[in-house]
Amino acid sequence: MPIRASVLVVLAMSLLCSSLPGHAFTPLILPDLDGSGINTTKIFDGSVVHNVGELQMNITNWGMFGSFPGLALEMSDAASAQWPAGSGIEHMFFGEVWIGAKVSGIPRVSTAVVNSEFASYRNPINTVYRSFEGDDRGRRYPSGLADDDEDGLVDEDPLNGRDDDGDGAIDEDFAAVGSQVFRCSYRDDLPEILRDEPDHNPLGVEIIQQSHQWDNAQADDFIGVEFTIFNRSNNDLEDLFYGFYMDPDVGSRSTAGNYNDDVVGYTEQGACYQRQAGQKYVTVRLASAWDGDGDVDSSVPASSHFGVMLLDHSISSAGMLAIEHLNEGYLFKAPGEVSVRAWQVFSSIKPYVEGGEPTNDAQRYDALSREGIDPTPVLPGDYRMLVSAGPFYLEPGDSVTVQIAFVAGPDAEGLLENAIEAANAYEGTYFNKDNKYWTGWYCAEHHLYDHYKEMQWVFPCVDLAVPIIIPKRTNIWVNDDCREEGLARVNCTRLVEPCTGIGGREAQLTWLTEAPPPPPNLRIWATENKNVLFWDSFSESVPDMMSDLYDFEGYRVWRADNWNRPSGTTIANGPSSSNWMLLAEYDAINGLLPDAGFSGIRYQPNIDANLVTYYTEKLLQDQRIMTAADHLPPIGYTRAVADTAICLARKTLGLPGGKSYYRYEDIYVRSGLPYFYNVTAMDHKLEQGVGGVLLRFRQGLSGDPSNGFLYAVPQTASQETWEFDRSRVYVVPNPATPESMAPWALGPNMSDPTGLKVEFRHLPAAPCTIRIFTLAGDHIRTLHHDPTEAIAAGDLESSGSMAWDLVSRNKQDVCSGVYLFVVEASGFPKTTGRFTVIR
Repeated sequence: MPIRASVLVVLAMSLLCSSLPGHAFTPLILPDLDGSGINTTKIFDGSVVHNVGELQMNITNWGMFGSFPGLALEMSDAASAQWPAGSGIEHMFFGEVWIGAKVSGIPRVSTAVVNSEFASYRNPINTVYRSFEGDDRGRRYPSGLADDDEDGLVDEDPLNGRDDDGDGAIDEDFAAVGSQVFRCSYRDDLPEILRDEPDHNPLGVEIIQQSHQWDNAQADDFIGVEFTIFNRSNNDLEDLFYGFYMDPDVGSRSTAGNYNDDVVGYTEQGACYQRQAGQKYVTVRLASAWDGDGDVDSSVPASSHFGVMLLDHSISSAGMLAIEHLNEGYLFKAPGEVSVRAWQVFSSIKPYVEGGEPTNDAQRYDALSREGIDPTPVLPGDYRMLVSAGPFYLEPGDSVTVQIAFVAGPDAEGLLENAIEAANAYEGTYFNKDNKYWTGWYCAEHHLYDHYKEMQWVFPCVDLAVPIIIPKRTNIWVNDDCREEGLARVNCTRLVEPCTGIGGREAQLTWLTEAPPPPPNLRIWATENKNVLFWDSFSESVPDMMSDLYDFEGYRVWRADNWNRPSGTTIANGPSSSNWMLLAEYDAINGLLPDAGFSGIRYQPNIDANLVTYYTEKLLQDQRIMTAADHLPPIGYTRAVADTAICLARKTLGLPGGKSYYRYEDIYVRSGLPYFYNVTAMDHKLEQGVGGVLLRFRQGLSGDPSNGFLYAVPQTASQETWEFDRSRVYVVPNPATPESMAPWALGPNMSDPTGLKVEFRHLPAAPCTIRIFTLAGDHIRTLHHDPTEAIAAGDLESSGSMAWDLVSRNKQDVCSGVYLFVVEASGFPKTTGRFTVIR
C-alpha cells in the first residue's frame, strides 16, 4: 500500500476528532468509541510547532514529526521541516521514532506512524509542555539561580506538569534549554494501543522527548532533540536500537508530485569549527535529502537541503553491548566514537527484499540492526530513510539517551556548515561545577561509581588495554573521549584546549550557545487604525547563559505586514524573515553608547494604589518568595491585576521580580488588515583584559522577531446605546471584488477554505445577530457577534467588527449579487443595509 494511503488508514480512527477546533497546546481527547473507558491524549491539530528559527516543524506527543503536507488532516497546514520560515518549501512528509529490541531472543519494533504504537496515558496532563531559556522555573547552571526553588537541589522537577520532587509545587526547578523548549512523553504498552493495533507486541518502553530551538542567526537553522528511552517492562531488552524513519519530500506545497524527484545521501566526515579563540573537532553524521530537478519555488535556492544528524548517545559501541555482565561486577567497555549503526534507503515501489519499505516487525528490526551504509541512489525518486544507533542493553528500569538534530541549509555546503553549528551548540562547554580541582583533572572528565558492585573499565585509546578494577563505593574519573581529542590534535591547528577535563572542569553542559536575552512579555491592544503594544522588563532580569552576567542593552520593536498566509504557513508559523521591519529601537542608559534611553515609552499601569500598598506590606514582612496563599488575589481583583501589583511593589522596594512597563503606539495601520508584532531584546559584550580591566564595549546579540511574536487585526469601535448611529454600521469593502478584498485576502487552508472576508463595522456594544439575505429574501447566513468580554474589560474601541468569509449557511461560496443585512441587538434599534459582491 502506498505510504500516503497507509498513513490515512493508520490515522483514520485517531483523527475522527480532527474537525474540532484546535487550540494551542490543548490536548485533544479521542472519543471513547467502544464504551470501554479507554482513550488517549494525542495532539493532532498542528498546534505544537517549532517556529522561532528559520527551520520550522510540527511535532507531537506520540513520536511523529512533520505534518503530512497535502493530506486532508487538521495538522497538514502546519510546517513540516519548512525552510526558510514562511516560504512554503517543505522538506519532509513525516518522520517518526522507531525502537527495536529483542525480548527473550524475539525481535519487536514499536513505531509511531506506520503502525500507531506510541501514545500517552489518558490523563490530559500528558500533553506537550513548553518553556525557554530565562524561564524563572527553568534556570540552569552556570546561572547562580539554577536552584530555582532554593532547596539545595538542581533540576529535580522536570517540565511535565507533575510535582516530581514532592514539594507541593509543579515544574518549579528544571533546566530550560534554548529559545523554545517542548517536552513530552509517550509509551508503547498502553491498553488503547493494543485495542487499535491488536498485532502489536510492546517492548514496554517509555520515551521522554525534549526538543530545543534557538532564535539567533547563528543557530536558527537547526532543531535539537533528545530522546530518553526507559525500560518500563519486567524484561531485559537486548540488542535495542533507536531509529529515526523519515519520508523526505522536498519542494513547494504548490508543486504537485514534488515527492517523486528527491535525492538522498549520507555523509560522515570530521570538521574543525571555531570555538572562542581556537578550534574544536566534530564528526558530522548526517542523512540528508534535496530536490532532484529544481522544481522548488523560485524564491529559494533549488538545492535547499535538509537532514537528520546523530549527535550523541549513551555508552555504546558499534556491534557491542553497552554493558556486559562479568560475574558480580560490571565491565564498562570502551564506548569508542558515537556511531550510526545503519543508514537504510527504501523505495516506495519495491518489496522489502528488493529495497522497498519494511512492513512488519521482523523486517523493521532487520533494517534497524543491519550494520552499514546503503549505496546512494543514482536516480531521483520517492525515497524513505532510516538512521539507527545501537545496540544497547536495558535491564528493567534502565534508560538510554539519544541526541539528534534536524538541520537545513541552502545547499550541501550550507547544510554542512549548519550541521557543524548544531554540533557546536550541543558540545556546549565544560565547567568546574563541583569546585574541586581533582575532578576533571588531566583530561579525565567522566565519572564512574557504583555503590553495590565492583566495576572494570577499559581505556578506549589503547589496543588490548588491561581492564582497571574499580572497587564498589569508589569514585574514579576517566578520559572516555580520548578518541575525539586525538582527532582534534591531529586535524585542528589552533586548539582551544588539548582536551576536556582540565582545570577541574568535569561537568559538560550540553546545548549551550550564545543567545540574546529572551523577549519580554508582550500584549497588543488592536483598536481602530491603531495597535498599541505593552511589554514588561522581564528581559532585563535574565542573566546571560554563558557568562551569568546581566548584559541587557535595549529593545527593538518589529512589525510584519503584507502577509497573505502562503501555502504551508499559519498564524502559528508567522511571517517569513523578509516580512519583518524595524519600527523603533531603544537603548538602556548604562554608560555604553548610544545611551538613547527609554524616553517616551515608559508606562505606568493603571493599578489600584491600595492593592500595591497591600502587597508592599506583605513583602516588607517577608522579602523572600511569597507563599502560594499570598499570591491569591484579594476579593474583587483578577489574578492578572494582582500579579502586576506584586511586580510594581517589588520594583518599588528594589526586590527581585520587580518590573517596569513600556508602551508603544503604531498608528500607521488600517483596520481589518493582518499584522504581526514583536519586541526583542539586545545585549552587549564587555571585553576585559588582565585584572578584569575593561578594554572595550561592542554590540552583542539581538533577539529574532520570530521568537514570541503576536498576531493582531485592528478592529473598529463598537457603539453604545446613547450614541448609536445606524448609518455608521456598514460593510467593507463594498463592492466586494477580488481586487478590493486583495489587501487582506489570505491563502485558503483547512479551517478557512476561502481566505476571503468582508467586515461589518461599528456594531452595537452588545451581543447582536447579523442576518444576511438576497434581494429576493432568501436567507444566506446568520452571524453572532458577542463583545461581552471586551465590554466587561471597558474596551469599546476594539469590539465593533465582525468578519464574514462569503460562505453561505449551506457551506457554499455566495454568488455575485446585491445582499441585504439586518443587525439586531437588545436595547438597540434594528439596523439594515446592503452591499454588493462581484466575483
